[in-house]
Amino acid sequence: MKRGKGFTLVELMVVLAIIGIMSVTAMPLYHTYQQRAYGSEAALMLKRILDAQVMYFLEHNTFYPDDGSTIEIYHNDAPSKPEIIAVEENLNILIPVRHFLDYYLSADNTPGSEFFTLTISADFPLFKDGRPDIIGTLYKDGSIEIL
Repeated sequence: MKRGKGFTLVELMVVLAIIGIMSVTAMPLYHTYQQRAYGSEAALMLKRILDAQVMYFLEHNTFYPDDGSTIEIYHNDAPSKPEIIAVEENLNILIPVRHFLDYYLSADNTPGSEFFTLTISADFPLFKDGRPDIIGTLYKDGSIEIL
């Protein structure tokens, strides 16, 4: 009996089963690495925004926002949101939106206790220890505290 060219149905089913098993075992690792990537992005953005705040403080002798309010930028905000545009214009930094990270910028410009606090958070753990956020505080003397 002469066998035709191609694969049998059983061979195709075995290949599909192997691919299915490999994808099921790879998905948890994919999610872990994706969360680590967001954690790295959060740490990088924390440093960039704190550096931009240092430059703003050196130019204006106050932290942004000047009025001491809190600016909240959520991951699902439109890039044309006035708060995002104001931060980009004042700090000369691009705040990425649609990256699953939320930003909370607050400044206390009370004389004698000036400081700026930035919180970057997500709805899932960003770091190995399970924390969903990273908090950085910049003081008037230039010292930085990261939690």
